[in-house]
Amino acid sequence: MSVLDNKVVSGVVEVGRGLATVAKHLFRPPVTLEYPEVMPDLSDRFHGRLSLLTKSGGEDLCIGCQACARVCPCGDLIQIEMHRDEQKVPVIDRFTIDLGRCIFCGNCTEVCPVDCIKMQDDFELAEYSREALVLDKYALSLSGEESDEYRVRHGLEKHVE
Repeated sequence: MSVLDNKVVSGVVEVGRGLATVAKHLFRPPVTLEYPEVMPDLSDRFHGRLSLLTKSGGEDLCIGCQACARVCPCGDLIQIEMHRDEQKVPVIDRFTIDLGRCIFCGNCTEVCPVDCIKMQDDFELAEYSREALVLDKYALSLSGEESDEYRVRHGLEKHVE
């Protein structure tokens, strides 16, 4: 048997192995999704876009304690500026999160004493510039109805005031 015959035989064997793999998978259901027409089923524990929950009336729930900013491993990723009004109620002047630098660890959501900051199941965060990934309080905040829906879906208590 010559070298050429050896190569021909090994080539036929390899083609046969490839066809066997195709035949093995031929009758299995597909595992791919036709994204974006079919959205994937995500776990309840999925770490997606950060958002700020509000009270049922739409008022800020954040008390400005800055626990989320202190626990964040990314340093100055979360920026919070606040003051207190005449009744000593905290008023959030500035709340920004840089999602371009966020590692979506969830530490900020765990440490929040009023369950204000939460992770949504939104994973489509692509933008054309880094500046567009810096979200302010208005881009992060959910409406009162959206916040209530989130609380019902995740079994949290309502904040009505």
